Amino acid sequence: MTRKQWLVILLLGVADLVVLGGLVGVMVLAPRLAASRAPSPTATPTGREVGKTSLEPTWTPTLPPTLPPTPTPAPTATRSPSPTPLTLTPTPTPTPGPVPLVNGDFEDILPDSVPGWEVAAEVNWRPGDAFNPDTSYGRPEFKPADDSRRVINGSTLQIQTYQWVKFKVILYQTVEMEPGSRVWFEAKARGYSSGGGILMRVGIDPHGGEACEYGEWSETQVVDQAMGVVTLRSPQMMVAVGGRVTVCLYAEPKYAQIHNAAFFDDAQLWASPPGR
Repeated sequence: MTRKQWLVILLLGVADLVVLGGLVGVMVLAPRLAASRAPSPTATPTGREVGKTSLEPTWTPTLPPTLPPTPTPAPTATRSPSPTPLTLTPTPTPTPGPVPLVNGDFEDILPDSVPGWEVAAEVNWRPGDAFNPDTSYGRPEFKPADDSRRVINGSTLQIQTYQWVKFKVILYQTVEMEPGSRVWFEAKARGYSSGGGILMRVGIDPHGGEACEYGEWSETQVVDQAMGVVTLRSPQMMVAVGGRVTVCLYAEPKYAQIHNAAFFDDAQLWASPPGR
């Protein structure tokens, strides 16, 4: 080998030694450098180390008191809604209603009868018979009122007989009704008399008897031209099991006079359903 080659080899060897030595140095010094850079724990000075005088720590840190855990509030009980009181609504009482009558307004009148009505009259005297002013009764005559001062409402029934003779008459009709119904009968009336007035009343028979044979009557009123229109009303009755009720009109002059006449109009039967 030439001198130059030996010189190169020598330089390479020296370089290897330098590199190897550097690596060794790094490996040796690295732990020390790391240790020198770590923070040193601060030592608590003792009384002797501070001016060589024995001093106790001036205060001891007080740990804050441990607060008791705040209790979780119990859930507020939800009140059950108060039950709504049951309000019972009373069943309204049905209003009494009219029951149709045949010819109750007397729009149809014949001389010897009134259509829709039966006639029960006491007739014990005819012209030429022996006469007693207290007990003799002539045949009643029917007609629409012929004096506007006696008209009640539209056509009004007028009842009369011979002059100086009395009449006694009951007009009645029977109506089918539900048993147990409460019923009463009423009519409007007027009277005309030369003296004494006309005895007038209305009746009702819950058994359906002829001429209110087993019925009840209103109070008898003595009606004359000075009284104007009078409303006659029967007692209330309950329809019997037969389901028939009879309504009645009664008229009789108090005394035998030259002029006596009875007037009826607006006859009306009223009823409430059973159990009311």
